[in-house]
Amino acid sequence: MKKLFRSAALVLAAGLSLAVAGCGGDEPSKATGPVDLSTVTLKVGDQKAISIEVLMKASGQLENLPYKVEFSTFTAGLPLVEAASAGGIDLAQTGNTPPIFGAAAKADIKVVGALAATGRGDAILVGKDSPIASVADLKGKRVAVFKGSSANALLLLSLEKAGLSLKDIEPVYLSPGDGYTALKRGDVQAWAIWDPYTAIAEQESGAKAVIAADTVSNGNNFWVSGNKALADAGKSEAIADFLRRYAAATTWSQNNVAEWSAKYAELTQISPAAAQITWTRSIKQPIPLTDAIIASEQQIADAFTEAKAIPGKVEFATFVDRRYQQ
Repeated sequence: MKKLFRSAALVLAAGLSLAVAGCGGDEPSKATGPVDLSTVTLKVGDQKAISIEVLMKASGQLENLPYKVEFSTFTAGLPLVEAASAGGIDLAQTGNTPPIFGAAAKADIKVVGALAATGRGDAILVGKDSPIASVADLKGKRVAVFKGSSANALLLLSLEKAGLSLKDIEPVYLSPGDGYTALKRGDVQAWAIWDPYTAIAEQESGAKAVIAADTVSNGNNFWVSGNKALADAGKSEAIADFLRRYAAATTWSQNNVAEWSAKYAELTQISPAAAQITWTRSIKQPIPLTDAIIASEQQIADAFTEAKAIPGKVEFATFVDRRYQQ
């Protein structure tokens, strides 16, 4: 568990700020140049919570690659979007909200793939002895959340459903590890978070969920790529191959939940029970980037705009590239 919560954000060069990352709303250039995959190095951003590298290795999908892959570990989705925008990585998987925050900051990125999930692993948790029994009870309370994460959307939309807004609570923006510590200490009264952190808190400290994302929002994840990588013919072809391999790895994990959960528990040093719960309810299945998926993201973006949590209106469709659709 300690290994999972340890901050492992990649330190990038100065000037990473999304505010100067470029015009993400512009169409990426056509991929040009010779395609010799043996000369390509695909830089993939990962999170311990997602463990792309471990899943790909466990399923055998990193064997016989025609290109090289370099993995870098980050704490959450928004830093991944920042890194993709700056060219520090070529590809990353995030929750449903980081691409929206990136788009609002005009990041130099495109969403290139989608993954469906139930959303049951994203939840607003309270302590096991807390009197809080509903979202309405959060009024006036301190709630920990990682800004720009899927849990941020869960919190916003849950409050709206209960007739409240972010102004009715005191958001405390913390990393996942710090959020868990704050909840256990009583520094905050609730914590909006995602699996496996949700499962860890439930199993380890008896935390209770007052609401899960499947009742208020889509549980989708997204693949994000920088426009510079998309304009490179070799990297573009490598991305297409990597996405196919990840889809095969996901199918393997669904057919081998016990084996995959055990490997994940060993890597992250969490309990086998928490790992089993995570990969039973939070497995992500690749799906097409349909108009309905894009419209669902637009609804979330509009909610953040109306709450004045992001600058201006986001046109999510202008940050989508469907070249990898099967």
